[in-house]
Amino acid sequence: MNIKYKETKISGINDNIFLCAIKDVATNALFIKNHISVGDDGEWDYKLNKIINPFRQELEYLSSMKIESGENNYFGELSLERLVKEFEDFYGLITCISPLSEEESRFVIAYKFLENEINKKGKIDSLTKESRMYYWDDIHQSIKNVSENRYKHGNYADAVEAAFKEVIKRVKDYVNPVINVKPKLDGNKLMNRAFGFENQKPIIKFNELNTDEEKDEQRGIMNLFKGVVDIRNRKAHENITLDDPLRTLEYMALSSLLMRLLDKYAK
Repeated sequence: MNIKYKETKISGINDNIFLCAIKDVATNALFIKNHISVGDDGEWDYKLNKIINPFRQELEYLSSMKIESGENNYFGELSLERLVKEFEDFYGLITCISPLSEEESRFVIAYKFLENEINKKGKIDSLTKESRMYYWDDIHQSIKNVSENRYKHGNYADAVEAAFKEVIKRVKDYVNPVINVKPKLDGNKLMNRAFGFENQKPIIKFNELNTDEEKDEQRGIMNLFKGVVDIRNRKAHENITLDDPLRTLEYMALSSLLMRLLDKYAK
């Protein structure tokens, strides 16, 4: 299957790490073309010209970006994906040379960084609409209700926070009526009372707690619930930026697992 995903226009990138890598690719590619030659039969120059000449002007614009100003002053149409694709053969030529010059090394490092970032992006962006729908079909309905639209609109941190709050609310709604104490338990105190078995009988247990292995399982699942509390607390009290759709989906899977455990054992 051919994977296609939305291209990232370089003119829309504001991350200085990416901009520095892009500038390094362009600057060092031009330097290598103009100042370094291999062999004397003209084949090296021919290959480099074939790669660089079609968009030399774009490369010159990229190499002159004033990143130190804190703004992206490139206004061309070149995309990050095309830049990496066009230099695939160039990278292959450079890495055949030993030893590498300083400019060749800087090109290789910057190019591999951009290539790896695009590959990570592609893991999520390459999902078809149908496969995205299939993924959410496997998520617990309660998590899907509160997080799916947030995720689809790119609000990843909100999607995670909503999912974790739903898990915590489910435990609260089950445990607090059973223990009937004031004030109602929340957070780690809630999870300790719900699942803890040291010096108390757990309100929710996932096995008979007869063996060390069963106790380890109970403790491990309790720690998953407590982890959700801790991550929720951080996202609620700090200005957290979550821009990784893959990690978000993994958090959704964790929330879904915990909800299904509650479906089975919190009866």
